[in-house]
Amino acid sequence: MDTLSELLNGLREFVCMDCKKEEVERILGWNVQDLLVRTPDEFETQVVILFEKGLVLEARYFLNEGLRELNDDCEFRLKLMTDLTSRVTYNVFYSGYIHGQGYIRISIAEVENKMIQKVLEELFVPRLKDIYKPIIIEFKGLFSRDYFGVEVNKDQGAIYYSPVRSQSESLAADILEVVSRLYYLDELLKSQDLRHRLAELDLQMSFLPSVMWM
Repeated sequence: MDTLSELLNGLREFVCMDCKKEEVERILGWNVQDLLVRTPDEFETQVVILFEKGLVLEARYFLNEGLRELNDDCEFRLKLMTDLTSRVTYNVFYSGYIHGQGYIRISIAEVENKMIQKVLEELFVPRLKDIYKPIIIEFKGLFSRDYFGVEVNKDQGAIYYSPVRSQSESLAADILEVVSRLYYLDELLKSQDLRHRLAELDLQMSFLPSVMWM
């Protein structure tokens, strides 16, 4: 199994059987540490597969006959767990080009307190953007529409590759190339300067009312 296309086909194969650790290892050929299956509603089943060294595969299966006939009923993400944490839940990723240059996209979790939300958007987001902007080009994808990103909350962080589906241009990507980039970005995010600046920003956010962490 070399490409993301082959990985997608493998995922579609084992979901037709019992989602068991042994079946995943047999079809994908990777050692599995744990496997979680959940069905949030009648339209979707989610499978999370934990591999060695922090590598995770998240798959979504859409329980729709029309999508199944089109072989478009499965989507997955590869991601790597990191030790990054933040009081404010955020997602940073590379997005396309403006005048020949890639640009940074940031989203944060909404909070009920509108005043706190406004403070986060006007204080936290610009500061976070300044921290990640010098390295955002490293999150550029392998094709024109794919990308890498990092999502962080108070408990954990993860570096991820954009979702892959049957019509994705990234199907031709080499699995090892994607995984290698995830580990490269993990090392990049261990920069002492970057960690120091993130820690300072997180400390400043700790002075906001505790209601925002609810």
